[in-house]
Amino acid sequence: MTHCPTEDLLLDYTAGCLDPVQAALFERHADQCAHCAALRTAQAAVWRSLDEWNPAPVSAGFNRELWRRIDADARKPSWSGEWMGEWKRGFAAATQFSLWKRVAPLAVAVALVVTGFVLDHSGNQPAKPANPATSIVLTIGDAAQLERALDDIQLLHEVDAEAAAAKPDSKLM
Repeated sequence: MTHCPTEDLLLDYTAGCLDPVQAALFERHADQCAHCAALRTAQAAVWRSLDEWNPAPVSAGFNRELWRRIDADARKPSWSGEWMGEWKRGFAAATQFSLWKRVAPLAVAVALVVTGFVLDHSGNQPAKPANPATSIVLTIGDAAQLERALDDIQLLHEVDAEAAAAKPDSKLM
């Protein structure tokens, strides 16, 4: 081995799970590598202490006492009466993330459809700008007729102005 092995290989070595070839390769590497030798020694100490550990014996009535306590906790009344406990359990179930994970995509899709419908059918749509290519097209005859109409309007304004000036002011008398 030219590089240090993985921690999994070290754990398998200390547990005695490696095949003899891999174990020999690791031992040869650990004899030359101070880091791996220290890890091998530390893991061997952990395994020895686990082998020497004796847990305290469990009493004969342990399971019975455990189930009695679980049942007692389940029968405790809720802080606001039994109906409040039911309400709290229902609210907790409704606010679970898994429920919202299922409902959220549907809510977003409905919101997008409603928004699209409202924007498409609103009466306050902005006026579309006129395309210069489709604007009013005047021919030479139309332009001449428009010029004559504007001249006639100007003449009528002048006539009205002269008539108003010639009329005596009846308010002064």
